[in-house]
Amino acid sequence: MYAEVLKMGGERPEQYEGSAYRPVLDMAWKGLLSKDLDEVARNAVARRDGDRLVLRTYGRECTVDTASHTIRVRDQEPMAAYSILVLHYLAGAREAAPAGRWISYRQLPGGTAYYNAFKKRTIDEVAALFSRRPELIHRAMGALGGKRLAFGDASIQLDVFPKLPVAVILWKGDEEVRGAANVLFDETAPLHLPVEDLAEVGSNVLSQLFKAYRTVQDSVVHRNTV
Repeated sequence: MYAEVLKMGGERPEQYEGSAYRPVLDMAWKGLLSKDLDEVARNAVARRDGDRLVLRTYGRECTVDTASHTIRVRDQEPMAAYSILVLHYLAGAREAAPAGRWISYRQLPGGTAYYNAFKKRTIDEVAALFSRRPELIHRAMGALGGKRLAFGDASIQLDVFPKLPVAVILWKGDEEVRGAANVLFDETAPLHLPVEDLAEVGSNVLSQLFKAYRTVQDSVVHRNTV
């Protein structure tokens, strides 16, 4: 779907937005404010500055103001679905650090039931964007604070949150063989977020990669026309 949007010159259509998400967002704020903020900061690898919590997301600084109930990433308010993820991560993060062992979505507790939807909405869309030129993901990762991994034809790690790294792996396709992709989580991911939220993490990774891909494509076109 997003590859077709790209061909038409459009932007990735954001999902899970609208007034229906206001009650979920309000509940997420209540969940965070019921916690001890010093403990929250310690477990989530965030910095507490009075009423504010500051953490890294995709290599960027995210500020959560618990007094004004606002979230800013580089002085911009993120989409509602992502704001909910930020609040759920802060409220749910535990002491466990990433183990450095990757697992698929279907290996998450309860992940088997949602895997087909996750594959269709996230994994297959990542493959559609990058499988013809997997190396482009290495250029796209720069805007997302990512780093290279040594899997497949191209792979990267994106730190969605300090304790929530995600691996994106690509295998190149051609006219005869379709390209493939995978999106993996550290085995400690379900300690910090439930499986439903981790599905939305996958959607957000796709959204971030889509935007970065557009930037990379635009720069390639610009160089070729100069």
